Amino acid sequence: MTGYSAVILAGGKSSRMGQKKATLQYRGKSFIEIIIDKLSDVGIDDIMVSGYEYVDDRCKLVSDIYLNKGPLAGIHAALQASVNESVLVITEDAPLVSASFIRELMEAHSRNDSRITVAACGGRMQQLLGVYDKELAPICEELLGEGRATVKSLIERVGCEKLTFDGDEIIIRGCNTPEEYNALSKYI
Repeated sequence: MTGYSAVILAGGKSSRMGQKKATLQYRGKSFIEIIIDKLSDVGIDDIMVSGYEYVDDRCKLVSDIYLNKGPLAGIHAALQASVNESVLVITEDAPLVSASFIRELMEAHSRNDSRITVAACGGRMQQLLGVYDKELAPICEELLGEGRATVKSLIERVGCEKLTFDGDEIIIRGCNTPEEYNALSKYI
């Protein structure tokens, strides 16, 4: 398997949660710490954080070039800053994604010819847990410039492969509300 970079998308307003999701605690660690640990465990040493000022020697901050354009802008910035040809994308609110599933996602991407590989659960695509090739940066830039700034529009343009996750969707989707955050306790 070739080298991978990773980006933790942490630029959302967390309005439904009422506080920054990256700072939420699970098993005595913040969500972002847990995710960085897992990315390091799978051998990713080019870890980026988009949209949140987080200090950790294992990661670097990347700033959106296109401001206030949502997750596609964060992915675009990470593709531009990546030192590897593929970037694993994960959101700040998905600490339960296992290192083994992250590894499976990267392995599936290495095996297929697609420039995007995303997780899917219950027939729904989870486009913010996936692998995106660096060569997509110009297409992202084009979409962002046109105002069609969605990850869905990128996937519609270039297609993707899906890797099915058989567990509870909240594990790969992340949690968005206090109720979903409280539900994580059943996974302890």
